Amino acid sequence: MKVSYIGLGVMGMGMALNLSKGEQEGEFEYLACDINPDALEQFEEKGLRTTTDIQNTTDSDYIFLCLQNTEVVKRVLFGENGLLHNLKPGQTIVDFSTISFLGAQEIARICEEAGVNYLDCPISGQHEKSMDGTLSIMCGGKEEVFNVVKPWLDMMGTQVLYMGESGCGQLTKMINNCALNICVASFSELLPVGVNLGLDPEKLGDILMTATGASNASKTLIPKVLKGNFEHGFSLDKAYKDMVSMNEVLTKYEIPLPTLSGTMQTYQLAMQNGHRDKYKQAMICFYEDMLGVKVREKEFSVNND
Repeated sequence: MKVSYIGLGVMGMGMALNLSKGEQEGEFEYLACDINPDALEQFEEKGLRTTTDIQNTTDSDYIFLCLQNTEVVKRVLFGENGLLHNLKPGQTIVDFSTISFLGAQEIARICEEAGVNYLDCPISGQHEKSMDGTLSIMCGGKEEVFNVVKPWLDMMGTQVLYMGESGCGQLTKMINNCALNICVASFSELLPVGVNLGLDPEKLGDILMTATGASNASKTLIPKVLKGNFEHGFSLDKAYKDMVSMNEVLTKYEIPLPTLSGTMQTYQLAMQNGHRDKYKQAMICFYEDMLGVKVREKEFSVNND
């Protein structure tokens, strides 16, 4: 049996390294693939086979993908040199990429017409979790296919859930991300108001991290705001696309979500005012500028902002 992994980026690298343990344990033959030769070095050091050509993966029984977005996934699968042109019925694609719900359904339909299994399995967790194999993985597609690959998914995540038919993994991820975005938008709007009206930013931040208004978002990101840290490997601009994908679903099914719509506007304000390359908590920068305040700890130097 042959297993391939395509896409060794910020999240894919650790996941692919964890999956490679299957070859070391004699479960399958393994191939790591990325267009960047430098990304393959860690695998070559372990004596694992590597390639920069996706066509070398087409004889694999199982192909795992971790790519940037819907467009890239479609190009890799269906483009002029796409994988599907050379796959045979019975082969399986497991897609960790974060793509749209409607896009995942379309990809699954095209794959099914070719007799190829497709699971949409988006992931949640930061780079560290991808490296130590503790991600959350949400899966959509045929349950019998999920059951076959689950032992390998368990190598990469500690919470691996089957969510339902094709697209359900992506829908779950979208809902989770939108809930996170709403939480970030709420403290991004309210913290500057409190500071503008005389509250101490550190004490107010401490309340929002510990009292009834606390969330995982506030506990994780308010400390970064207080230190003026808005850097992250995943930009606000890219994160906004999760809500765009959700909005496509809401439009199709005529479902009004005013809170999410308001959060999208907060994102838009931040992006239109020069913060699109920063991380989610940079939404606060627009409101800081509007109110003429900085939500920072006392030791923070304005020159570092």
